[in-house]
Amino acid sequence: SPLCVAPSRIQSPITPFTPRELSARGIERQIRAFVRCARLAREAGYDGVEVMGSEGYFINQFLVTHTNQRSDAWGGAYENRMRLPLEILARMREAVGPDFIIIYRLSMLDLI
Repeated sequence: SPLCVAPSRIQSPITPFTPRELSARGIERQIRAFVRCARLAREAGYDGVEVMGSEGYFINQFLVTHTNQRSDAWGGAYENRMRLPLEILARMREAVGPDFIIIYRLSMLDLI
């Protein structure tokens, strides 16, 4: 099976694979990867980036109680579940500066 990661080890109804639950260290690696991508986009001359926090993708899985069943600082209360996107966006902004466009895409309706 491919290397699938998620906040919790819960199989999606649209794939035969069950993801591996990320450790706190793995979450930190994912955050750094998002920041690196934004920094590289800026260095390549792009005006901005769009962060997909919607439609069942990685970040969205942290926001939704159905897919995030963690009991640590990354799960449970809404404030904890919001921690991942807020951390990604804050660090991205720090890395790329105030004049680089960062769009965050958020679903208004979770169909997962």
